[in-house]
Amino acid sequence: MFRERSVRIAAWISCSFLALFTVVPVLWIVATAFKTAAEINAWPPTFLPSAPTWANFDEIIYHTEFPRYILNTILVSTVSTVCIMITSSIAGFVFAKYKFPFRGLIFMVLLASATIPLEAYMIPVYIMVFKLKMLNTFAALILPLTIMTFGVFFMRQVIMGIPDELLEAARIDGASEFWIYLRIILNLSKNGLMAIGVFAFTQAWANFMWPLVVVSTGDMYTTELGLAVYQRAFYTEYGPIAAGAVISIVPMLIVFVALRRHIMAGIATSGMKG
Repeated sequence: MFRERSVRIAAWISCSFLALFTVVPVLWIVATAFKTAAEINAWPPTFLPSAPTWANFDEIIYHTEFPRYILNTILVSTVSTVCIMITSSIAGFVFAKYKFPFRGLIFMVLLASATIPLEAYMIPVYIMVFKLKMLNTFAALILPLTIMTFGVFFMRQVIMGIPDELLEAARIDGASEFWIYLRIILNLSKNGLMAIGVFAFTQAWANFMWPLVVVSTGDMYTTELGLAVYQRAFYTEYGPIAAGAVISIVPMLIVFVALRRHIMAGIATSGMKG
């Protein structure tokens, strides 16, 4: 009994420390967004602003193109999320419920590709986008974000939990494979699909390297590139950057809060079937 209690206390302390380690930087950014430039650069630094001000938010909203960057990022993130949800569910359905030659080998190669970062194959993708004359377009920003290897793996695990008898019964009644996918697979795997949607939206929202490569004009900037504008050659405007970071966090929080139940349910029901 004493041992179990000690383990629980140790686990609670560890989780609390990790939570503080994660939350404190976010709170620091929020506090910095309401500080004046003098207070931000003061030493020793202070956590809470002595005289909170909206000047940083006023600067980044009304005197820059940051609202346009937010809209660009929302468009790119939304479209790429929809694409990833479609491709992940279809590929997961195929790998989970269809038998074809080299299925296991193809799936292993697909999983192995998850270990390759975008920077490793960025040049070939850039050349392809260049030859298609899509540079500095939304299509170029969205293209690498239409497929997520983890999404295929996750949806395969979720769909494997759907009984094969349901699919066979639908086929006997004359249902097409597309009808089965649309009416059965999507309905019974919606929690997992919503979880993948959140992951995909977060990934697209925080993407920096690829937009930096394919975007050349300010009207196509995303929020990450927009925040980088405030890193000048000889100084950095931390106040507007913090205000922009706070604003850019809001859409992700809204998506997470709206779909948090689906995320937990999707993870809980995904299983780890082979």
